[in-house]
Amino acid sequence: MDTKPSRKVRYTKKALRESLIELMQTRPISAISIKELCALADINRSTFYTHYRSPYEILREIEDATLETLGQMQSRNVFLTGKNALVQLMEEALQFIIDNKNWIQVLLGEQGDIQFQRKLFSFIRQHEIVKFTNNEQSDELTREYYLIYALNGSIALIQHWMKNGMDTPKEKVAGMLVNLNRQE
Repeated sequence: MDTKPSRKVRYTKKALRESLIELMQTRPISAISIKELCALADINRSTFYTHYRSPYEILREIEDATLETLGQMQSRNVFLTGKNALVQLMEEALQFIIDNKNWIQVLLGEQGDIQFQRKLFSFIRQHEIVKFTNNEQSDELTREYYLIYALNGSIALIQHWMKNGMDTPKEKVAGMLVNLNRQE
């Protein structure tokens, strides 16, 4: 038995995701009605309710797909070691950002959900993508502060890069991220 959604269902969900992202570029999700979301997606409300209960459910789906993709990237690079491996992972993540610019800008931007950024931080910590340490031997609390600094700095650097139209080559940005989060 084939459990893959039909082409019509995939199209409907895609239209709703794209419409939500478009609307969230100018205002928060709390200010978006189902009526205007359906109008932009060119579907009726009953079709919306067939698939979702609220726009938040669509946003969670987008967030989960983003984290799943990042997890797949990390899994492909798990056996690579050293600075070059981290640069390669960062370049792949930045290419994903380039390819999905509209929704990543919303997720990481002012209209995005702060819960997604918290999930992203947890994901990065869980997968040990960033291990910021200082030159001195330090206690656990100090390492925690350095990690928070490195994570926030990395997100801010990516947000700034996106806000400036991704005007710097991804390879250079990947190098900056690795240097910011250098492992010693």
